[in-house]
Amino acid sequence: MGQLTLVIANKNYSSWSLRPWLLLKQAGINFSEIVIFLDTPNTYKQIRRYSPSGKVPVLLD
Repeated sequence: MGQLTLVIANKNYSSWSLRPWLLLKQAGINFSEIVIFLDTPNTYKQIRRYSPSGKVPVLLD
């Protein structure tokens, strides 16, 4: 398995993003993190770069 990358929104505002982050941390799984802030004009465009559905969180390998 390659390096995992978790694409999430700000964990303070998105509990859906916090959940997989906590799971990976607690399981001791190495991963990199890309945080997309939800309050910017190009948020949707940034998310679509990683997620065809336009939603986060996304786990990439």
